[in-house]
Amino acid sequence: MERKAERNESSPPTVVTVGSVRFGRDPFPVIAGPSSVEDPDQVRAAARAVAEGGGAVLRGGTVTGSTYGFAGLGMAGLDMLAAAAKEVGLPVVTQVAAPGDVEWVSDRVDMLEVGAGNMQDFELLRAVGSSGKPVLLRRGPSATIDEWLWAAEYVLAGGNDKVVLVERGIRTFGDHGVTLDIGAIPMVKERSHLPVLVDPSGPAAGTSRVPPLALAAQGVGADGLIVEVHAHPDQARSGGPSQLDASGFRALMDVLGVGRMRREVDMVDRDIVRLLAERRRLAMAIGRVKAARGIPVYAPSREAELLEIIRTEAEHHGLDPDHTVALFESILEESRAAQRRARQE
Repeated sequence: MERKAERNESSPPTVVTVGSVRFGRDPFPVIAGPSSVEDPDQVRAAARAVAEGGGAVLRGGTVTGSTYGFAGLGMAGLDMLAAAAKEVGLPVVTQVAAPGDVEWVSDRVDMLEVGAGNMQDFELLRAVGSSGKPVLLRRGPSATIDEWLWAAEYVLAGGNDKVVLVERGIRTFGDHGVTLDIGAIPMVKERSHLPVLVDPSGPAAGTSRVPPLALAAQGVGADGLIVEVHAHPDQARSGGPSQLDASGFRALMDVLGVGRMRREVDMVDRDIVRLLAERRRLAMAIGRVKAARGIPVYAPSREAELLEIIRTEAEHHGLDPDHTVALFESILEESRAAQRRARQE
């Protein structure tokens, strides 16, 4: 039987889109936020830190699985998280712990997370698979790579191909619970077409070790990162020692080369490509009208008029007019070539 999570000759790398973020294509997007949502002010402060630092998606825990400690705020916490994400303009993800919770969590988030402890909860995997929402699937602490990919099969079998794998540490002989299996990243990338993220916060067992593990993840080809961020980690009700504060998160993003300013530039570049595609669509429509009326493709007077407008606009915005006109001459040349090809076809 063919396994959907396995790479084969006909399976290109999967790209999972969450809001405007594309896991598997964008340059190292980072999901960040508090280990747990504690109150509206706390999650808003964390959301601002994530957005200002260049984070791509806001994450916060609403259920912790703790027996005696802070258990999370559930639906109330999820509403706080969703409101904070909306304020800063980021998509949002949180963990879903039971099949019966999938529907109401899905209504409030852009992406669902299956925690490491639930990786082999097959009913939950089926439920998130049928939700249609993008899914973060964390590797269980004792799971082999094969078992991890088999868990992904349950989601994919439900018709949901929007799966992102997360390496977050496995049980070894370390003294602090789990050790990040950094070598698993290239192995999974060879075997599967699904995007793979790394969460170094838990295995780091302290903020000083988060940056080197994050850099290691970037170095071995991970598709992105998940890190925990809290405005006041020393006051956190869960996960405190491993959570970065706002300045620590900004420093990490600078080291990774994915700070806020670079992310904004990437978004502008993406908008430019979209506008070029829209311009081409309109030009082809005009080309069809020209062809129907027997009008030549090349209209020198019209192009000269347009280039003069472009020169004036460039000067107005402080751009080099000669360079800008040269760019548009290239765009016009490509448009003419496309119209001619369409006529020949």
